[in-house]
Amino acid sequence: MIFSISKFTGHAGSRFGWAVVKDESVYKRMSEYIELSSLGVSRDAQLRALKLLNVVLETGGKEIFEFGYNKLKNRWEKLSNTLALSNRFSLQKIAPQYCTYFNKTRGPSPGYVWLKCEREEDKDCYAVLQEEANVYGARGSLFGADDRHVRLTLLRSQDDFDILLHRLNQLVLKESKPQKLFVNDLMTN
Repeated sequence: MIFSISKFTGHAGSRFGWAVVKDESVYKRMSEYIELSSLGVSRDAQLRALKLLNVVLETGGKEIFEFGYNKLKNRWEKLSNTLALSNRFSLQKIAPQYCTYFNKTRGPSPGYVWLKCEREEDKDCYAVLQEEANVYGARGSLFGADDRHVRLTLLRSQDDFDILLHRLNQLVLKESKPQKLFVNDLMTN
């Protein structure tokens, strides 16, 4: 397994990581590759990583995983609730799974989600989201899916997630808004 402290603690500037390797020959080849490709890891990056790991371990280490799970679970639920109101867009279905770390079954908490454009005319979902809601993701074709799918990230800052959710809410609300304008609509537009 390969670990990256930048993903683990949210410190993107820390390009320090570690790996658990069972085979000694693989370890030696990995170590040599890292040494040659990066010319070693700078001492300041090592010290920063050590400080971050010590902060995480001060409370036993489980809290950071619990925090991450709860944050992503909450975002998944909000996004699912928003898109459940839509006939135009859908999310992939994710069943609860058993977590061996916490020894219990837990609901979904993905870092990335697959949004699908359900309308036949929306063949390029990336373009639909970009043009109609100013939402950017990654085209499905980049991952072997068709372009009716877009991969969205839930791993950004809270402000970024709030903007994503607001824009998707507005897009979903447009689906149910009647085409005929009423007097109140004219006064507010």
